[in-house]
Amino acid sequence: MSTNTIKAAVIGAGAWGTALARILAQNGHTVVMWSHDESLANEINQLHENRQLFAGVMLPENLSATIDLEAACQSASLILMVVASKFYADMIQKITPLMAPEAILISATKGLDPETKKRTTQIMEDMLPPGLRERTGILSGPNIAREIAAGKPAATVCASRNQYTAEKAQAWFSQPSFRVYTNTDVVGTELGGTLKNIIAIAAGIIDGLELGDNARSALMVRAMVEIIRFGSRFGARPETFYGLAGMGDLITTCSSVMSRNHFVGENLAKGKTLKQILSEMTAVAEGVETTRLVHAIARQEGLDMPVTAQVHAILFEDKPVKQAILDLMTRELKSEH
Repeated sequence: MSTNTIKAAVIGAGAWGTALARILAQNGHTVVMWSHDESLANEINQLHENRQLFAGVMLPENLSATIDLEAACQSASLILMVVASKFYADMIQKITPLMAPEAILISATKGLDPETKKRTTQIMEDMLPPGLRERTGILSGPNIAREIAAGKPAATVCASRNQYTAEKAQAWFSQPSFRVYTNTDVVGTELGGTLKNIIAIAAGIIDGLELGDNARSALMVRAMVEIIRFGSRFGARPETFYGLAGMGDLITTCSSVMSRNHFVGENLAKGKTLKQILSEMTAVAEGVETTRLVHAIARQEGLDMPVTAQVHAILFEDKPVKQAILDLMTRELKSEH
């Protein structure tokens, strides 16, 4: 537990935002969650529970919720962004004038902006005044929100180009059940958490068709090759993808029945349309939009990303899942390296 307690604003009251807010509050910090949903904010304040997501998981007394963005951000030393990627730029624009002069801004969103194809940290760097850019970072790792909310042990990475920023966030979040590592590779840490969502859809398809552990393992290993290929093109360090924010997150998301993107893949394998699946979900599966964006970037950059290409064909080109798997398995034979 951090000895220096702060006020933290958590922007977004979904599963991941709630789990992280609970950790911060358990560490003694005063936490204010911002939600666009007034009924949810009232539920958190009155019952100290987010029953929509974590029924029976009590939230500490020092955690409150509000729909007033200014009240949430006022005097906050930490602002944690946990909104869907499609809302990210708009929310950054709104909170920038509300931030305290020395506030640190950490992103916990895994996705790309649908209009610009930019990462969340790129959006922050573009939109924030120069003095604030050094106080930004990304939190990413093999972190299933429901498990963390239940107090099960997990580890994560906080990456920032500024070591001080990473270490401050590390101290604020760390506790015996949530171990935080630092890293200076912001691009690799963020892309690891973003690209694995595409592969989780493919893993869900494999599990939905009951193709076995061998197939899933082969998928994850070959997918890591294209994740590294993509990340390296944009300045990421390859070794980052072998750590928690890369391989760690990939293994978890491809294996967990609690993964939203895995859920999408499973249901595609069962014959449901993407429109049907998304209409049944209350949470956002970032991997769907990420697939569209990454596929477009890969084509533009001339990057060979066969798994991403086949997931894109299934999601957006009505390609049968079995045909996509056959096409992957019958590609031209080559050396592993």
